[in-house]
Amino acid sequence: FMGAVITNALIGMVQEIRAKKLLDQIRILTTTKVNAYRNDAWIEISVDEIVQDDVLGLQAGIQIPIDGVITEGSLEINESLLTGESDTVYKKAGDAVYSGTIVLSGDAEVSVTKVGHERQTEKILEGSKISGFQKSALQKDLQKLIKIVSVLIVPVALILVGMQMGVKGVGYSAIVLNTSAAIIGMIPEGLVVLTSVALAVSTMRLLKLKALVQELYSVEGLARVDVVCLDKTGTLTQGDMQVDHIEIVSDISELNLHAYMHAYLEMEKHPNPTAKALIEYFKSDTKIQVDDFQPFASERKYTSASLHNIGILYVGAFEFIFDKEDTVYQKYHDTVSKGELRTIAIALAKEDNQKELVGLVYIRDVMRPNVNETLAYLSKQGVVIKIISGDYPNTVSSIARKAGVPDADKYIDLSVGEIDYNQVVEEYTVFGRVLPKQKKELLIALQRKHVVAMVGDGVNDVPALRQADVSIAMLAGSSAAKDISDIVLLENDFNVVPSIVCEGRRVINNISRASSMYLVKTLFSFFLTIYVALFQTVYPFVPVHLTMISAICVGIPTVFLQLEPSFERLKGRFLVDAFLRALPSAITVVLVVVFTKFYRTTMDLSLQNANAILVFVTGVIYLYTLYRIYQPTTKYRLMIVLIMSFLFVITYYFTQGILGISFSLELLPVTLLTTVIGVAIVSLLGFFTDKAFKINSCNLK
Repeated sequence: FMGAVITNALIGMVQEIRAKKLLDQIRILTTTKVNAYRNDAWIEISVDEIVQDDVLGLQAGIQIPIDGVITEGSLEINESLLTGESDTVYKKAGDAVYSGTIVLSGDAEVSVTKVGHERQTEKILEGSKISGFQKSALQKDLQKLIKIVSVLIVPVALILVGMQMGVKGVGYSAIVLNTSAAIIGMIPEGLVVLTSVALAVSTMRLLKLKALVQELYSVEGLARVDVVCLDKTGTLTQGDMQVDHIEIVSDISELNLHAYMHAYLEMEKHPNPTAKALIEYFKSDTKIQVDDFQPFASERKYTSASLHNIGILYVGAFEFIFDKEDTVYQKYHDTVSKGELRTIAIALAKEDNQKELVGLVYIRDVMRPNVNETLAYLSKQGVVIKIISGDYPNTVSSIARKAGVPDADKYIDLSVGEIDYNQVVEEYTVFGRVLPKQKKELLIALQRKHVVAMVGDGVNDVPALRQADVSIAMLAGSSAAKDISDIVLLENDFNVVPSIVCEGRRVINNISRASSMYLVKTLFSFFLTIYVALFQTVYPFVPVHLTMISAICVGIPTVFLQLEPSFERLKGRFLVDAFLRALPSAITVVLVVVFTKFYRTTMDLSLQNANAILVFVTGVIYLYTLYRIYQPTTKYRLMIVLIMSFLFVITYYFTQGILGISFSLELLPVTLLTTVIGVAIVSLLGFFTDKAFKINSCNLK
């Protein structure tokens, strides 16, 4: 027994150390960097290197890692982590900023006042006894199992010792040995190790797909995902935006329009992909002074710049710049909301503050290669796609149709009227003009009936990423998005998402199967303890019996079968279903024990002869359970079962002395008959259990 435990532990340690080393090497790529002013120069440092009194340069997309005071510039910040409110807070020079909050827009220099455990966020978490780490259902189930077994071990041991002391002819050494067998039987010694090793190996497999798992147990979430939410930019499309053409709709000259746009774009210190496309297109040698500048924010969906002696230039979403009552809105709304091209409105407000539409910019984004195949594969695996975007719903729907998103023609504009989120998430596929807080509301509504993964890269995706069951960010995305995501795509390639989901399903489905194998022993040991207590008899197994059976029929094969494909979505209750799948075999083992004791008494067999029957039949029941749980049958699975069967027979025959058994040809008929009946009982009980509890035990693919 101790050999099995030590071997499991050593294998687990080696695999986890290998995984940790590899993760540490890769994590350098995703470590958040900030600009710090040191020795009269701006340099890039990691957040771990920040010290008190440093001066940092903060901009949109950063999750602030320190407490500090703004010394220059201004920021718009989301402080929901601290206050619970999602409203944007404006911060100017002299205002305090806190760690964990997210910069939505702006640029500022911040003097660091607190780092590490002195930060405000740390005090809040400590005071409320909140951990940022949320246990998964798998973790909770495993911990619950360990607690139950730990609580039962002592009273069970005392009961067994007490009951067996009343049995004639049983010495203290036999009592200790039998009680040890019962206790060992109740402990699923390899399950926790197998789980941690399987998850560690899975993270390494995901790394080969260029996906960094930042939270180990998020792999379980992947196995349960049936809805994936994503934006079109950077997922359906490559995010490599280019200006297709512009349309001037006023008497402004193209030369002046270029000059105005160039002046505004020079204020963009950290341009997003849209701004980069505009910078590439609008060139001018004319110098125009910018008196004031308001950077883009997802809540506003536009940016503005006050041009000296000219007016205020507005650039952004048409319907957010103009009111629906405006004549210009009614005139141009249908024009800007159609087609696959993204439309950016340019407006100018002069002395009377009356906004005038001066031009429309049409931006093209290249469709991501193989995206149609990617989405088709996800749909085939039973995953529903939801497109959530800040763009016009018509435009997003058109691109989604081109990408092959099922039901892409079912779209809705979330900027219009009151929204019943619970209703719209079931009715629509494409959601346009979505604000960051609305993304979160959509996910909350979806989570009522589904397990949801969110793919995002921008600071506007952070509330939804934090809400999602599994959050996936791009390496090229904002630091805030990467910091709070479970998985980071190291090559910014959405096409690996199906492989990631399938890897999650594979590892968790196989852990689920393996759990059932380990729990057979736990269950029948518990039942046999009750049997021993009720009938004041001796516990039928000794530790060496269970060690041999567990090693050959459970430990070795489940390790080799852990890498088997299995892409069915995980449903139901992990631990309960695992117990129910194990129940038929556990009951059958107990029936075999009862029959063997009866047959020994009737036929006046020796203990060694009776144990020979018991160990053989129990081993075969285990091997049949292995075959039954790992369905459908493949050549590889069948080969593993046959090899383990051969190994069991050889070990059984040549270690009879060690096992304390004595098999003879006279025992062959009753042994074979008992084996056949035992297998039949497992099949029958398994059939009724599957039907009664709707267990998905035999059709995982």
